[in-house]
Amino acid sequence: MKEYTLEETLHISNRITFVANIFINAAVTLVIGTILFKLLWSWTIPEIFPVAVEQGLILGDITWLAAMKITGLVAILTSAGSIIAGKWGS
Repeated sequence: MKEYTLEETLHISNRITFVANIFINAAVTLVIGTILFKLLWSWTIPEIFPVAVEQGLILGDITWLAAMKITGLVAILTSAGSIIAGKWGS
């Protein structure tokens, strides 16, 4: 078994912490975004499009899975926009 120096151990520890933080932030963002989309949809869409909701053209309340899908789509588009802006901005 290889013996690691203190510097190597700290480097490995920092990488593990970085990856763990990415997953934790992604999970928290997914949960908060899903809740926000569900609540905001239920609050705004029936007020903006009352006739369409009455006729069944638009749902007045979306499912948790649909809210999660919308959150994922917004996250992907935001990330892509940030990457493109970063490449073009520099």
